[in-house]
Amino acid sequence: MVIATTDLSPPIVAAAAIVIIITILVSHKERLQIAVKSHKARWELRNIAAQKEADARDGDNGQGDQPRVSGIFIHPVKSLQPVSLSETKFDQHGLLGDRRLMIVRPNPTPEYGYLIKGEATHRFFTQRQSPSLATIEATEPVAIVKEAGDSKTLIKLSSSLLPKEHVYINIQSSSTENLPIRYFAGLWSDTVEVADVGDEAAAFVSKIVGQDNPSFGDVRVVSIVKSSERAVSELYCPDAARVGMRGVLPQGGLTDGFPILVATQASLDELNKRLSKNGKIKLPMSRFRPNIVINNTSAPFDEDNWKAIQIGKGKDATILHIAKGCPRCKQSCTDQITGERGEEPLETLSGFRALGKDGADVYFAQNAVLNGGGRCKERSIKVGDPVTILTRGDPVWDSETVQAE
Repeated sequence: MVIATTDLSPPIVAAAAIVIIITILVSHKERLQIAVKSHKARWELRNIAAQKEADARDGDNGQGDQPRVSGIFIHPVKSLQPVSLSETKFDQHGLLGDRRLMIVRPNPTPEYGYLIKGEATHRFFTQRQSPSLATIEATEPVAIVKEAGDSKTLIKLSSSLLPKEHVYINIQSSSTENLPIRYFAGLWSDTVEVADVGDEAAAFVSKIVGQDNPSFGDVRVVSIVKSSERAVSELYCPDAARVGMRGVLPQGGLTDGFPILVATQASLDELNKRLSKNGKIKLPMSRFRPNIVINNTSAPFDEDNWKAIQIGKGKDATILHIAKGCPRCKQSCTDQITGERGEEPLETLSGFRALGKDGADVYFAQNAVLNGGGRCKERSIKVGDPVTILTRGDPVWDSETVQAE
């Protein structure tokens, strides 16, 4: 027999509601604890930022020499050349337009003859395999508006290796969401759903990478889509970087592991000083492919000890959290214009930046995530913005087994 709620007395209805609420709270206890910690951490950080701004207004603390944003870069296609910007904003995947596309190759068919549902059909492909990718320039996205509401957002791919050829890719979300061919692409240990942007882009890229190895002719160019989900590592994600009311992990998109890479000019200057001392040529910051470059820091590699930084001032400021150091690979030894590969900077960095477990990895720059407060995605950063170091702590490398602060 089914009893309608209208047949029950108010105390019984209230008691039933309380039982339901308690059941929900118990079953989601861990999630609630995470959300509370996240909100508390964000609130504490906002107070720290407000206090530091008040201190700056009350006294002369050398604001003219404080750290500032000296460069902003996006990479429209992962592993291709960067685009320098004077100003930009963020979305759920990091800086707008950064690494929204990447290059993949199909995975071989497993021995058992078929792929399991959700198993990676393709694998991400970068300068690590093909240095010639460094010669490909991907322009800043440009909106093209035509009559009758027809519009496109295009990026242009060109290369010094194919001076008479180029290709355009429409990256407007309404277009990429309707692309019919989808893959599951392996990106390190993750699998991400992506959409194939077409034969023309694939043919252009294959001509270039085929000069490194003819077997690379099967490359495809793919785009992130709305259904793409790839959260950053929970191990390294600060509480205040968790997103929204529920405190979920932020998204990493098609980056290697974290949505934002922060570097400082002082650290590059220190590296170049050591290179010059050994009779080697200085290297540009492009070797490390950062998103945000900061100058006027107090010392080389001061960023190792940053935990949270604020870019800008007041209600329009943006807070970033430093998650962990960035281990460098052979890609940093690739000239980001010619694609030529050498031994530096890894050879020199190994002498003073071998900080990973057993000295296996060398580090330059810091991985970062956006503060989890909802309004942060609405704010912009620009070259020249002041940078305030909100909190500091011990560096975090890949060998660490503790959560980032």
